[in-house]
Amino acid sequence: MQTKAADAMPAHQTDAMTILARWALVPLSGLAVWLAVLLLGIVGYGVLDSLCPPELMVSGACTARWHGPGVDALVLLCTALASAGVVIVPARVAPGRRFHVALAAFTVGAVFALYVARGGSLWGPFFAAALAGSAGLWLVASRWSAR
Repeated sequence: MQTKAADAMPAHQTDAMTILARWALVPLSGLAVWLAVLLLGIVGYGVLDSLCPPELMVSGACTARWHGPGVDALVLLCTALASAGVVIVPARVAPGRRFHVALAAFTVGAVFALYVARGGSLWGPFFAAALAGSAGLWLVASRWSAR
C-alpha cells in the first residue's frame, strides 16, 4: 500500500508548512490584487476607447467630451478597488494576526498614495484610496479583530 508524502509526515509538520506557505502568500496576494486591478483598468480604458466615435479620434486619442470624465471615473474606481483589495485579501490569506496584516497593508498603501499624490494632481485618487482602504480596514477589524 502506497502512502502519500503528507500522510508520512507528522500532523504538526504539515500544519507548520501550511502556515508558513500562507505567510509567504500574504505579500504575493496583495501584489496579485494590485496587478488584477491594473489589468481591469487597462481593459476598461480599452472599452472606453472602443466606444469613441471614429470621427472624434484624433491621432489615436478620443476627443469626445465624455471620454476624459470617463477615464477619471475609471481611475477612481480602480484606485478604490485596489486599495480595498490590498488591505482585505492579504488579511484573509494570513493564518493569524489578520488585523495587524491589514493595518500594515493600509499603512504602506497610505504612505505610497501620499507620495504619489504629492508628485502631481492625483489628490482625487488619493482620497478614493484613503476612503476604500479605510473601509477595508474597518471590515477586517469588524470581522477578524476578535479572532
